[in-house]
Amino acid sequence: MQIPPLWATPSGPPARLPESLVAAARLLTDSGGAVTLIQQLGAYQSLALRWREARPLERQALAPALTQSPFALRVQSTLDAFTRAAWAGPDAVPPLPQQKMLEAFERLSSDDQEIIARVSGDSAVSDYRSRLQAQVEALTPRPVDTVTLSPAAQAHLAGAPGPAPQAPPIGVAPERAAAIAAYGRLAG
Repeated sequence: MQIPPLWATPSGPPARLPESLVAAARLLTDSGGAVTLIQQLGAYQSLALRWREARPLERQALAPALTQSPFALRVQSTLDAFTRAAWAGPDAVPPLPQQKMLEAFERLSSDDQEIIARVSGDSAVSDYRSRLQAQVEALTPRPVDTVTLSPAAQAHLAGAPGPAPQAPPIGVAPERAAAIAAYGRLAG
């Protein structure tokens, strides 16, 4: 796929792309392994960001690199495969969709995990994985705490007569005994 700096568009005059965008688009055409996955992902994301801000002619010039280049096709293929593998069905309720998504992500190759994480906006695979795990944990119902009552407590709650409660013995602390004795002398 040829990416010239002056890109003809179907609906008007050619759009002139800055050399940095042309260089980024060229990175997406490499299929021989001369360019790393991280370099291609960076170029793809740069072009996608530029496309969002671009005017119509520039968008038309950027579109082939973002949709037809070998790397763009790989991104699309990876996203499609991931989406199909993560699909939990139309009637699935949380946390099942989130669990399926995490499971599908774990089954991807490390390169495909990198693509999914970066295209999803995370800077690292570990960040994306952590975000998915946090979603699963947040949506998974927590076990309910239970209390088991003794047979005597169950009987008491059921209204069965039980032993009369006993008052604790009243004792006077030594430091108060002197105060009580003094009070008694004054009163008498």
